[in-house]
Amino acid sequence: MIFMKTFILILHAFFFASIASAQNQELPRAKKSDSRYWLLGLGLSIQNMYDEGISYVRYTGTGIAPSLGLIKSSEKKYCQFLLQPTFNKLTTERSNELRPMDVRTTRFVLDYQYLVNVKEWDGNLKLYAGGNISLLFNLKRAEQLDNSQLLYDYALSLGPAAKLDKTVRWNKRDCLASFGLSVPLLSHIARPYYLNRIEFIDPENDFLGDLFSNSSIVSVNKNLRITSGLSFTYPLFNKNALKLGYTWDFYKMKTINSVYAAVHLISISFLSNY
Repeated sequence: MIFMKTFILILHAFFFASIASAQNQELPRAKKSDSRYWLLGLGLSIQNMYDEGISYVRYTGTGIAPSLGLIKSSEKKYCQFLLQPTFNKLTTERSNELRPMDVRTTRFVLDYQYLVNVKEWDGNLKLYAGGNISLLFNLKRAEQLDNSQLLYDYALSLGPAAKLDKTVRWNKRDCLASFGLSVPLLSHIARPYYLNRIEFIDPENDFLGDLFSNSSIVSVNKNLRITSGLSFTYPLFNKNALKLGYTWDFYKMKTINSVYAAVHLISISFLSNY
């Protein structure tokens, strides 16, 4: 138990230290291909969920997905820090006026990705590979269910990541088409155990203490998550850029019960060069 708590503290410290490093790290400006951007985006989130802690039906719905990030890239490496919350209202086909079955979700994803150039073909096609640290927290509110009205999914994950970039000439500009993939191998996960919900009846109950007491360190057998994405970046005349993207983010988490969730995210982002 002491070893597990120590490992968790080290994993969290490493995660936030990586974010701080991403903020402070300076990349050389000697080459024209080196670039740094602030990312500000807005998207449409389409979420599907099957959570045994709520009910044995499938929920689906749409919502908004703002995003804020920092990108640093050079010929040899690519770093990205991304904060992406989504706010969805989910419902099911079994819902009606007498039996409303709505679930409101507030989902936060905080990612730090570090990749290096491992292969290049003719200067137009590049393969990057490295690692990804991801913090996922999904808070769900089903007010019509007294015994499962408030619960969450939490996962801090570490695993490999890769990105394939293709330079495309369009409208007299060198645009960038990209495909990315990440799959965590080691995760620290938690879901509420007591009646499948966060317990507030006991005034001495501590939410963070409850979260960590219910947590465990697992691999893909208990937390399978696959994140893939396609994007197209169009450079502007002032060294800024516009980015169109599609992301598919799926996870299956198993504790005392199981949850399956998938998000389709369509977004447009403004990249501000600095």
